[in-house]
Amino acid sequence: MKCTIDAQIFERFPDFNLGLVAMKGIDNLVPDRDIEAFLRHASLEAGLLLKLKPLAADRGVQSYREALARGGMDGVPSMERTLRALGEGIVREASAPAARGPGSVTGLIGDTALPRLNAAKDLARGAELQFRIPVFAFDMGDESAALAVRAAGEGDRFLTADGAEETPEAGEVLFAFGREAAVRRFFCDEGRTGAVTPDTRNILFALPCFTATRRKAMSVRNELARRMKDSFGRTAETAWLDAETPDFVSQI
Repeated sequence: MKCTIDAQIFERFPDFNLGLVAMKGIDNLVPDRDIEAFLRHASLEAGLLLKLKPLAADRGVQSYREALARGGMDGVPSMERTLRALGEGIVREASAPAARGPGSVTGLIGDTALPRLNAAKDLARGAELQFRIPVFAFDMGDESAALAVRAAGEGDRFLTADGAEETPEAGEVLFAFGREAAVRRFFCDEGRTGAVTPDTRNILFALPCFTATRRKAMSVRNELARRMKDSFGRTAETAWLDAETPDFVSQI
């Protein structure tokens, strides 16, 4: 299992860091109660926080928006998409309220959590909701292809989650396997390539961050490693990539 960051990325974004958590041989077919509970708790907590601290007032969220602007890229950071999906669910819930106890948390924000996908993906989405940083999960397949963070070039292509084919703009930052982009616009749009499914066995979580969210991302990386070990019962390997250490090769 390999991951690398091209040197040109650090020329454009000197404070870019990437936290990693790798695990091999997981069983992602079986629902995990602890992860389901985590996703639900994170949904409730994030719903409350959206009322108390809007995204526009969050310095960490702003650091991702600023990075996009600095790189000349338009997009919505992954965790914002996840939070918006949650917010839309809360609005729908509020428009058709069920019987709830007066003064309860669910009475305040509704009892809507994001719908379950699979254990590993739900863990990533729960972390995005709770900590407001992008958390990507990649299916590393047979580990023959490395995941690279690099600028888009000629011949790259991106398959959206719906299967539509797009051509990344020259210079935009990608997470890619060869010429197949898995994430467009640095940390915004996830596609089909490398998408985690119930059949995923070898997985790599990636947490892109900058100075404003570096310490938080380190904590989230460690939290993910702990939860993965508890839920999947296998050894989790962690790494931290930056300008001094731009490459990761699994030792497991």
